[in-house]
Amino acid sequence: MTVTDFVRFSRTNALLLLLFTIVGGALMFGYTFTKPTLYSATAQGLVSAGGADNTGSALNGVSLAQTKAQEYAALASSAPVAERAAQALGPNAPGGSISASVSAVSSVINFTAISSTPNGARELADAAVNATRDEAAQIETTGEPAGTQPSVRIYPFDNATTPSLPFSPDFKKATAEGLLAGLVAGYLWAAFRRQLDSRVRHQDDVERHLEAPVVGVIPKVPELAEDYRGDTGLGNAAEALRMLRTNLRFIDVDRHPRSIVVTSPNPGEGKSTVAANLARVLAAAGQPVVLIDADLRKPMVATIFNLEGSIGLTQALAGDITLHDVMQPTTTPDLVVIPAGRIPPNPSELVGSRRMETAITELSKDHLVIIDAPPLLPVTDAGLLARSADGALLVMHVGRTRAEHIRLCARILTQVGGRLFGGVMNLTPPKNMGSAVYGYGYSGKKYNGYGYGYGDSPAPTPAQPSPPATPAAPTATMGTQPATAGDNITDQELGLSRRDRRSKQGK
Repeated sequence: MTVTDFVRFSRTNALLLLLFTIVGGALMFGYTFTKPTLYSATAQGLVSAGGADNTGSALNGVSLAQTKAQEYAALASSAPVAERAAQALGPNAPGGSISASVSAVSSVINFTAISSTPNGARELADAAVNATRDEAAQIETTGEPAGTQPSVRIYPFDNATTPSLPFSPDFKKATAEGLLAGLVAGYLWAAFRRQLDSRVRHQDDVERHLEAPVVGVIPKVPELAEDYRGDTGLGNAAEALRMLRTNLRFIDVDRHPRSIVVTSPNPGEGKSTVAANLARVLAAAGQPVVLIDADLRKPMVATIFNLEGSIGLTQALAGDITLHDVMQPTTTPDLVVIPAGRIPPNPSELVGSRRMETAITELSKDHLVIIDAPPLLPVTDAGLLARSADGALLVMHVGRTRAEHIRLCARILTQVGGRLFGGVMNLTPPKNMGSAVYGYGYSGKKYNGYGYGYGDSPAPTPAQPSPPATPAAPTATMGTQPATAGDNITDQELGLSRRDRRSKQGK
């Protein structure tokens, strides 16, 4: 992991890390209150050995004193020394512990006593010096005649002072340790979650599992939210959709795609919104576009464009009416829509029929055909449509679509003989867009479940259809070419400028 990856990882999990850090600090702060209040006092004793008759004996005495100081420091924490100190302090002797240490290349022993009261710590430290001295003297004179003085002795060097503040509990230190421990625990938990999380979040993830390029990254913007209807402008998503339009033109420079299926692994990933707005930006560039709502289970295109949806593709495929009769113009010039029509009991048979394949072929002669298809994983419709079209776009919900779903979709399209143009990363939070990628992603239309059973109820019909822009008469039953629409595109229509589309005047 590089420094950049670590920073990105930290930013992504910032709230989690903050929560763990605060909880760790709070727990350690609270735990500190359960510890007893303790005071510490230190007294010093000097170890002296031999006489100082000459320089040689003095040096030998210093060396011996340093050696003995290490031994006596270990003796200070023994039970005999503790008993002597308790006897010296009498029946009211304070409870506590004694320890000792020697500085490097020194014969001075530091006796540290810990007790629950300041005076008790001071008294115990001073008593520890004397108790260690007496115990060491007894050891040194063992086997010697009575009254023999030891050659090495401990002399009280510096008495202990009464401590003014307890050394434990240390709230600042404990809280700092808790904060650090919480932060480390947060990183460990975030890394563990990352290992278990198979949801796609970055372009590299998609391309690795899809084995196809990412051709568009759409930001999550209010203009493409769930309640978006009609031409109200696309905000920051307009540039993302233009980039998607441009990338599609370079998919195959020798044979530009004329029919594109837009699908997704699962419901609620925004494929209908992507299909509708991709059709808008293509038409705004002067390209005659037909948008077909082939999602015969949960049709949404008529609702998005505020059109009449009870009559459409299903009636045309059944032979009850011609395709031209079900084509509805929109407020976007050069864009016509074929709604789904009545929801049939056999959607897969209809979209996989030869009549559907013929319709796509005929329409693609004079138009760029965008097909809004059902999700790939719940039903087979999108695979059948991809086989009849030039290729498919797979729309993914960033942070929700899983890697295994992407791999399965790619395998399904390969098995049916469909071509996968690439993936579209949808609903991408703007704050997660890298500096090298345009901020693309939004909140698409969410389905409340995706049914496997089918009913007779017609597609939802809006109260008021959008005003028509008269199309030209069809040249055949299964194919039609809309008349040239006006050249004026307002700011409401996708926020695109006049220069962003080709003029059709004089054609």
